[in-house]
Amino acid sequence: MASTISKAIPKSLPKPLPLDQRKQIYLPDFVLTLIRTPFLPPRYASFWVPLTFNKLDMKDYMKRVYNVDVIKVRSYVEQQKVTRELPRGRQGVGPMRRPMPKKKMTIEMTEPFVWPEEPEDFEPWERDTFFEAKKMQEDFQAAYAHDAPMKAPTRKRQLLAEQAKQVLKGEEQWQPTWQALGLSSQRPLFNKEGREPKEASKTQEPVQSPKS
Repeated sequence: MASTISKAIPKSLPKPLPLDQRKQIYLPDFVLTLIRTPFLPPRYASFWVPLTFNKLDMKDYMKRVYNVDVIKVRSYVEQQKVTRELPRGRQGVGPMRRPMPKKKMTIEMTEPFVWPEEPEDFEPWERDTFFEAKKMQEDFQAAYAHDAPMKAPTRKRQLLAEQAKQVLKGEEQWQPTWQALGLSSQRPLFNKEGREPKEASKTQEPVQSPKS
């Protein structure tokens, strides 16, 4: 068995290259966000960068990724407002805390960069569908939140107010609930067993109680 396996394996297998001779590929583990700044000159651009990002990293990143020469870099750390927040996300209660600050860098380039015009039609990106799904998710979470029973039914009140205005203007005619559902007002009565009582015959004589 061992001899057959050794014959099947070729003797001259390609040996792996040493680590220093391999082509090294480095992928960035950070995210840079370009900010739309129409108030800046064409040779300036602003980015949101990680807090650990420095000016040398920015120059090297712009040169190696976009082949853009940078003359000057200005950095600014923006502190966030102090808030009160619990782990569940409720505002206004709990200890005071300051969220993590944000770092912004503005670079000066050798060549101008002009922002492309913002598209007017966002249908190819399905922006309306995204916001509708987001609102539906927020409404669902608010309806099943722990404090949902304590909130006023704002949506129901708005619908009732709109319906009342339509009735007062004569655009809509008010109907009772049973009529709007297509039911009949002459509904038969049912006994405890859930059956309709039989009508007594007019010719039937009343039952007399036995004499004592």
